[in-house]
Parts: sequence; C-alpha cells; structure tokens
Amino acid sequence: DSITDLNRIEIPEGARDATPQTIYEVMASVPDRRKARGKRYSAALVLTLLLLAKMSGEHGLSGIAQWARLRLEWVRANLPVERNSLPCGNTYHNVCDQIELAELNQRLADFFTSKPQEEALPEQPMVVPEPVNQTSREAPSLRQWVLDGKVLCGSRRPSQGKEAQSALALYDLENHCVVVQRELAGKGHERATALALVQTLDLKGILLSADALHTQPAWCHTVRKQGGDYLLIAKANQRTLRSDLALLFSEPPRSWLPEQNARQVDQGHGRLEVRCLRTSSELNDCLAPTWPDVAQVFQLQRTVTRGKHSTTETIYGLTSLPPALAQPSRLLFFIRRYWQIENRLHWCRDVTLAEDACTVSRGQTPQVLATLNNAILALADKTGVTNLAAHQRIFSAFPDRALSLLLQPL
Repeated sequence: DSITDLNRIEIPEGARDATPQTIYEVMASVPDRRKARGKRYSAALVLTLLLLAKMSGEHGLSGIAQWARLRLEWVRANLPVERNSLPCGNTYHNVCDQIELAELNQRLADFFTSKPQEEALPEQPMVVPEPVNQTSREAPSLRQWVLDGKVLCGSRRPSQGKEAQSALALYDLENHCVVVQRELAGKGHERATALALVQTLDLKGILLSADALHTQPAWCHTVRKQGGDYLLIAKANQRTLRSDLALLFSEPPRSWLPEQNARQVDQGHGRLEVRCLRTSSELNDCLAPTWPDVAQVFQLQRTVTRGKHSTTETIYGLTSLPPALAQPSRLLFFIRRYWQIENRLHWCRDVTLAEDACTVSRGQTPQVLATLNNAILALADKTGVTNLAAHQRIFSAFPDRALSLLLQPL
C-alpha cells in the first residue's frame, strides 16, 4: 500500500526475467552496457528520474538534473538511492548513451500493448475450427498501424556540420502507443529503413498505413508477405498510378463502371468540412501485375469552407482491403485516422513535451528521450489523461502522483 519502501525491497533471483508489471520494472529490465566500476546510479533510477521530470514539464537534461536535486529528500525516501546526491546532467547523458535502445523501445511497446492476464478458465473440450478464407474475416478484427518519420529538430548543430537526428515510428492506433521506433541513418533513408522494419514484423490482422513516400510495389509486396494489408496514397512520386486513378474518377459513375461512395460532414472551429469518397475495384486486374493484391482504389475530395472562402483538395490511393472488409464509410474512417500519428504523437511531443526545444544532440541520447516521450504519451492515454499540459503542472506540484503511475500496475 505504500510506495515509500521501494528502496528496501529485495528482488528475488530470477525476478528480472519475469514480465514487467510496472513502468519502473520495465526501466530496471533494460540492459545497461556501463562497466561496474564508477557506476554510481542504476539505469532504472536515472530513467525513472527522467520520466518524472518530463512528466512535470522539464525537457532539457540540466533542468531535469536540477528538478531532481531540488527534491533530493523526496527521491531518497521513495526510490533506491544509495548516495547522498543525485546525478548531474552528464550522468543522464552517459546512462542514455549506454543502455540498449532497441531493448528499451521493445520492452515499453510490449508493456503498453500487453493485455492484463485473465484468470484461468476450466479446461474445455478442444474443438477444431473449420478453415476460414481470408476474405471472410470479420471487419472488427482489423487493427490499424501507422508508420511515419520525425525529425528531432533540437539535435541539429549547423555550426558543427551536424544534421538533426531522425526517428521512424510505428504507431498502434488502438493502443495509442509506439510499437517500434528506429533511428534513421540520415535524410533519404526512411524508405529503406521502413522496408527493412516491415520485413521483421508479424502483420496478421494489421492494416498498415503510410505516407506517399512508401507507395511502392516492393512495400505492398512486403506487407502482404508479412500477412498484413496496406493503405497508401498516390502522389507525384507515382505519376502513372495517380493519372490512372484520376482518369477513372474523372467522370460520374456509370452503370458499366460501378463504384461505391461515402460522405462525411464535420462542422466546428469556425469551418465546415465535407469529405466525399469514391471507391472502385474496376482497375484491379490492370494494376495487379505491378501492385500486389490491390483490391480497391479510391478518390477522396475534401472541401473546407471558412466563411465565404472554400478550398478543395483531391487525393487518390489504393488498398489491399476488399470491399467486404472495408466499405467506403469504413475506408474513409481509416484514411482520416491516419493523421492521429501527427495529432496524438508528433504534435504532443513537439509542443506539450517540448521535444523540439530540447537541444541534446550527443550519441543516442536524443533517441532515448524521444522514446521516453512516447512512453509518457502512452501512459497518458492508458490513464485517461485528456490534458497532459494541465497534468504536468499537477505532477510538478505533487510528484507522488506521477511516481505512483510508474510504480503501480496500470
């Protein structure tokens, strides 16, 4: 019932191999490459302090170090600290540089996507189900992941000739968390990195969305090979495909060229937004030799009216989802939901968590801080926080509330 006794808890042998039940246990399970000599603070402690300070509104390492030192007695009473001091900014740098970044990403993703263990049910007679064709899958079983890259603007150092670091994130729209995050080698490497990443994933039951950069036959082939479905936009990098789709939808629907449509109207924030989606399967045979398993193509017209001024945008795309699994209204939902990776992840990291204002540029530290920002946003979604900025002020005034989220099972 108390979180003040953590520094006196003895961890049994082999307990570190158990499935982490709290975020603190996740931090404690991440491999640390530092040598034992000179190791004054555990990686779990340093990462936890980073999370606590970030949850309270800090973003730079010097500010995080000062935030923790101003609460020395509180930290010593609640976390396992063997010294009478707390880390300086360079220690945070060193720890972030020496932990296994891939393991940190993976273990946090596993923690936020895992479901609570259910009680064992009485054993039932085994029933062998009949084979089910892939096209007969129930629509609600489909989950959507979105892939997009992001520049860590604060890590740019023009005076040193150092470009900003970038990260590629795969975002789970059901669990509102990052499933995988990979560092990009530099500008122009996103497509190759993303394709290599997809080749390692099990995508059964997953609809994978990405921006027009990834609208490539090799991408479609890889996604289908891994068991998933794709949803892609056709822009100038695929001129032939885009012109074919524009020609198909250039005329009103004909009886000999059937199509389906959906319409959605939203009003708010001083604007009226109308989305009209048209879908067709008439180009499937023509596109199939180049675009594996294409099942539908679509045109989306988005008209926004502010006062007396209106603008219209038209986009085209294709998907491997057949009409039986994605009627126009559901496909329109998937297309619009793609932008959650910008609205719920990238924007919140840049603005609320001040990621762009963080000027850390050395080693893998910017990538670690980005991963911790992902964890904070996932934690906010898990706990029903709708205004993270307001909660940051609350956590700063009452750090016990933030610590309880890290030390207790969600």
